[in-house]
Amino acid sequence: MHVLVSDSSVLIEFSKRDLLDRMFELRFQFAVPDLLFNEELIDLGHYDRQDLVRMGLRVESLDPEGVATAIAYQSRRRALSLVDCFALALAYHQGYTVLTEDRRMRSCALEEGIQHHDLLWIIDQMHQVAILTTSQVVAALEAMLADPRSPVPKQELSRRLRNVAG
Repeated sequence: MHVLVSDSSVLIEFSKRDLLDRMFELRFQFAVPDLLFNEELIDLGHYDRQDLVRMGLRVESLDPEGVATAIAYQSRRRALSLVDCFALALAYHQGYTVLTEDRRMRSCALEEGIQHHDLLWIIDQMHQVAILTTSQVVAALEAMLADPRSPVPKQELSRRLRNVAG
């Protein structure tokens, strides 16, 4: 089964839209590095970290080589947090795909040959397999567009809304 290593922004955004449990209905496995799980997944609305584990989130540790890779990523890309670098290193060493809205993480993934997707890709996947209806997708996109703290680029949200809403 394909494993997606999520950064915190994706999990938080789905939590804010009450779609986190729906995301876990997809045919993918979702994973995070233990550092991210313990340090960044503190406020998930009505979900908590144990809910994520019950839904199927895998919490994985890096071996010493993975930690060294994460540190090397951060030393070369100071704008990335150590937690982000742990997620990238986990994906790199395990052959997983990174799931992020962070353009710096996507840039690093591209440079390191790590496959990556974003939040809208997950929404597309949920829509394609009827986990979300078109009206649910529209509602989620509109909520993200109205939220000034949403990490999804507003232009991309507007374009996607036009395409989905017809």
